[in-house]
Amino acid sequence: MLFAAAIGEAEQTALLLDTSGAPLAGSYIDQNGRDISGEIGAALSGVSKEVSRSMRLLSIGAWTAVVVETDAATIALAPTVEDSVVLLASSSTVPLGLVRRVLTRSVALANTWMRGRT
Repeated sequence: MLFAAAIGEAEQTALLLDTSGAPLAGSYIDQNGRDISGEIGAALSGVSKEVSRSMRLLSIGAWTAVVVETDAATIALAPTVEDSVVLLASSSTVPLGLVRRVLTRSVALANTWMRGRT
């Protein structure tokens, strides 16, 4: 698994999604043991372009990450090469600093992997 070194033993999962939301690497397993990576990707298709557009309209620079905290989970998104996105889903018990650190590591792994594919 591409993100295993970044995630370690933390209660987290990571996905690399292309611009259309198709999963390129990683997995997202639900509580029933089913891989729902495709569904997650479909829901997030185009998110990188929309966030980039919003940042441009607000004149606040390029986006580096979006983090959403809920009672159930923390979801973090970050751009990678070729307009792909890394999604990191963490238990709400995982400290936000660890989420950000794992997201940064996951993006670095994704960038290296994507550059090696071409």
